[in-house]
Amino acid sequence: MRSLPVFIALFAPLLPLAAGEATLPRAQAPFAVTAPVVDGRADDPAWEKAPPVFFPAKNSDAALQLSCEVRFLWTHAGVYVAFRTTDRSPVYGHSRPGEPLYLEDVFEVFIDQGGDHRQFYEIQIDPAGQAYFRNNLLTAPPRLTEEGRLTPEFCERELWRWDLPAPEGFEVASRLDAETGLWTAEIFFPAAFVNRRGGGGPMKPASWRINLVRHDWSEPKNVPERKAAFLYWAEVLPGHPHLSPTRMGWLEFSPENATGGSDADAGD
Repeated sequence: MRSLPVFIALFAPLLPLAAGEATLPRAQAPFAVTAPVVDGRADDPAWEKAPPVFFPAKNSDAALQLSCEVRFLWTHAGVYVAFRTTDRSPVYGHSRPGEPLYLEDVFEVFIDQGGDHRQFYEIQIDPAGQAYFRNNLLTAPPRLTEEGRLTPEFCERELWRWDLPAPEGFEVASRLDAETGLWTAEIFFPAAFVNRRGGGGPMKPASWRINLVRHDWSEPKNVPERKAAFLYWAEVLPGHPHLSPTRMGWLEFSPENATGGSDADAGD
């Protein structure tokens, strides 16, 4: 797959669709006049206006008999995410502080705010509400395999990756029902962090590239011969969402009701 067109400016008009881009999934984020409370319940009335996003994509592991639902909202202060799934055999809590969480049960959000594949965040959330942040920077235009993965040579020379501390103002709350297996989580990404390439806050209507990932493991990461199943919202080579920036889908921030706003609102 060829790389998608590079955006000349962060908020320039969209270029004509490249081959295959018309098939990329799209999600909508309405503007929230009243922001939801981040308590992990995902039942705030504000979420009723947010269209649900469902995945897996076509190439997701068929052994994972789960449905995942994600919703988005935005305010001038930042972006809200609500996640809902079922996990009757959760596996988490075996990573040391600061370690990635993807080797156990996790929900992941990939965000390319610039839309040009050159820099994107990877945020991992486990059922306990632990969070891990990673920044990915491409120092050259992406070079891809036929499956849309960055080539090994490119990753070795041009992909810089480093861990980040949780940004100031970040919020996450997660709830896991031991009886039903219902896992719900709510996340708030402050504009100063998530919209850094757009100048921070206040947030404005825009289009971002994103992907959503769910990992489900049979055993903790120290157990030999354990099995994993994966879900992807935007179709990627299994196991390689972090190396597939051109395969991300789109998140559209609706301008409806999004009048006013100030730096104070955005927490800048």
